[in-house]
Amino acid sequence: MTAAAGVLAAGCVGIVGVAGASPHEGTTDNTVAAAAASTPHAAEQPEAARTATRQAPAPGGTTKPPTRPRPTATPPNPPAATTKPPQPPQPSSTAKPPKPPKTDGKHTGRATFHSTGMGSCGQVSNDRDLVVALSSELMPGYPSPNCGKKIRVSYKGKSVDVTVTDTSPGSGRYDLDLSPAAFDRLGDRSQGTLYGVTWKFL
Repeated sequence: MTAAAGVLAAGCVGIVGVAGASPHEGTTDNTVAAAAASTPHAAEQPEAARTATRQAPAPGGTTKPPTRPRPTATPPNPPAATTKPPQPPQPSSTAKPPKPPKTDGKHTGRATFHSTGMGSCGQVSNDRDLVVALSSELMPGYPSPNCGKKIRVSYKGKSVDVTVTDTSPGSGRYDLDLSPAAFDRLGDRSQGTLYGVTWKFL
């Protein structure tokens, strides 16, 4: 083959190669390249856009709405007051003088004698009067309801009637404190005390 023939052959192959290529291939490659160039890479996107993409819920998700806060428990009712209103003062009753104990019947005690004078009944007596002083239990109040009463005293077959004129604080309930003249009617003053005397109100 001559040199001119080789050059001619090479030129034909080049023409066939160009002619065999699809006229759309070059256009498609150019379009893809242009779209890639116009779309920014993920790394080049702004931080706010990437954050919004991560936080946005996927469509059709099952995220529940926020739970409403439960109402607080109702405070208990305060206990009812139990304090009663003050009562009005009651009128005080007038104190009555104590009643003397019953002296009906015959009583037994001991008999002593004392120096007479002003007694608790408001009467002045002397040693020659036939008077007697009774115990505090039988002479309540002032003057006592027993003031001025007469009693009959008996001892070993002897008796004397005396009048109540005074109170003997140291005597027992049914003991008698006679005037010297009354005591002499029953016994000797040297004895000092007569035990077992009996007496009753007349």
